[in-house]
Amino acid sequence: MSKFKRVWYVISGLQVILFAFFIMLLDTNTAFVIITFIIGSLLILKGLQYLIFYLTMAHHMVGGKVMLLGGVILLDLGVFAASLVNEAKVIIIIYLISGHLLAGGIDIVRAVRSKKEGFSWKSDMATGIGNLLVALSCIVFIGSPDILILVYCLGLMYSACVRIIRAFKKSAVVYIA
Repeated sequence: MSKFKRVWYVISGLQVILFAFFIMLLDTNTAFVIITFIIGSLLILKGLQYLIFYLTMAHHMVGGKVMLLGGVILLDLGVFAASLVNEAKVIIIIYLISGHLLAGGIDIVRAVRSKKEGFSWKSDMATGIGNLLVALSCIVFIGSPDILILVYCLGLMYSACVRIIRAFKKSAVVYIA
């Protein structure tokens, strides 16, 4: 990882922590509107990123249509989530729960595979467990919107701290002779 990327990880992690504190200070309805807007925007941007990658490179690759399908699905989910800004809080909570369950599962599978191959696995396992705990907390406190916002903000802070820690982790340099 380059020095610029390390600095960017630290700065973006600190920004996310400050943003989470800001969301905690807001009332419940305003916080849900902001969270919905963020989820919708991020899904739309990720979907557009996948579609652009497909149009520029992935259509030449084996299995490149998976990028097209993923981009279309993420774009569709993002537009749907953005349209729910003032509507259903439960659907946004389901988006959060499913996103954290998926991310946690992927990180744990990645950690187990890395451990078998002899690579560093502890940070992936910690991130996966953290995501699963956030999803479980959302399921437990689904009836209390104030606690859900607190759980969401704590999850943001946790992921930002992990991002900052990864910025200081030494990375291997591969030299090709």
